[in-house]
Amino acid sequence: MRRLFDYLPPALRRARELRVLLDCAEQPETDGLWGAMELLWAEQFIGSATGDGLARWEGMMRLPPAGDIAARREAVLMRFRETPPFTASSLPDAMDALCGPGRYEMEKRGPFELWVRISKYAPLAEARALLRRWLPANILMDMDFLYLTQEKLRKYSHGELAAFTHTGIRDMTD
Repeated sequence: MRRLFDYLPPALRRARELRVLLDCAEQPETDGLWGAMELLWAEQFIGSATGDGLARWEGMMRLPPAGDIAARREAVLMRFRETPPFTASSLPDAMDALCGPGRYEMEKRGPFELWVRISKYAPLAEARALLRRWLPANILMDMDFLYLTQEKLRKYSHGELAAFTHTGIRDMTD
């Protein structure tokens, strides 16, 4: 804490009137100003912003405010990380950050088609919005949920699969 009395020259520190004036009248006002300045400083950065600072960031990035402070901060950070140029090699990194590694499959089918399958545990709407922002307008995107296929089940015997329910087998995609 910054005490105003400590900034006085030694000759004025002996005056009791100045100590009382600074400690009782000026110090609370100065502490309030310092607190407001520190809050304003914290609102400028995504990592320390609270409601007002995040609302400003969301307005600049055209994000709808949704969820608690941590979820809003993560949404702003995700959008902030999306800096052009968007390349084919950086798209898997962005999908990994959003969905998690292994929770999606992406395949280029033909020169103008991208095939994307996403796990039911990953955010489908956010992934679709990300791909719409990143992909050029002439690329056709086919997006759906990632289902367990026969190819993935070949490594299991029929006896091993008999221990699972239908829902349990479908949950094995992750």
